[in-house]
Amino acid sequence: MTKSIAAAPLKVGIVGLGVIGKIVASALDEGIPGLSLAAISVRDAAKAAASLGTLRTPVPLLSIGELVGAADIVFDCAVAAAHIDIAHPAIAAGKTFLTMNSGALLHHPELFDLAEKTGARIVVPSGGIVGFDGIRALARAGFDAVTLVSRKPPESLIGAPHIVREGFDLSGLDAPMLVFEGSAAEAARAFPANANVAATLSLATLGPDRTRVEMWADPAVDCIYQEILVKSPAAELRIEVKSYKMPGNPRTGTLTPLSAIAALRSLVPATRIGG
Repeated sequence: MTKSIAAAPLKVGIVGLGVIGKIVASALDEGIPGLSLAAISVRDAAKAAASLGTLRTPVPLLSIGELVGAADIVFDCAVAAAHIDIAHPAIAAGKTFLTMNSGALLHHPELFDLAEKTGARIVVPSGGIVGFDGIRALARAGFDAVTLVSRKPPESLIGAPHIVREGFDLSGLDAPMLVFEGSAAEAARAFPANANVAATLSLATLGPDRTRVEMWADPAVDCIYQEILVKSPAAELRIEVKSYKMPGNPRTGTLTPLSAIAALRSLVPATRIGG
């Protein structure tokens, strides 16, 4: 009887070493079956040195182009402004492109066409959303309405383009304030660092222009609160998520890096539970 030969681990390259990148790099360094950390790309090598020094296995710092050549999976957790500079070469090379910047992805629909031509895969982790098994199931029946109500601590919204442009003063709020109401596409432009949940939900349901978003600055909230309302001919869903803030980054919830690790695990052939 011939013994089966185990497949070589999929090589993961991480672009960006902020809160999310550090957690994912550490998880890969500790060991995830079927995956290996192949390379990291950052803007500031000196700033990343301390984090790289904590890894048990040394990992090279490469340019984005070099990293794309060295990796099977390119994981983008850099700033949203760098998204296209990471996405385009990865997708053009036919790699699996996994990104936390779904809001930025909405601005570049041509990337989906490019992936069709090159055979690349675009993967978006669930981030701060749960219940994707139900949402995926309802896609067969269609959606009548999808709404995201997001409540965040005021300090996490300060500096967002929409807040600055509209002149909202979020200091000293003593009651919830509705600071935005519109489509997911509009939310992605208004809050580049705060609307990835809206973008991800829209990609899975009605699309960026028909998925509705409310953004609230709420001084009573000490977490990142998301309420997802889905109406379909087959069922209605109400999903409530309270994600704790990441230390040092109030815009990122604790679910976000964990969802990235789960998405990476899902790329390795294995038994799957749930839709």
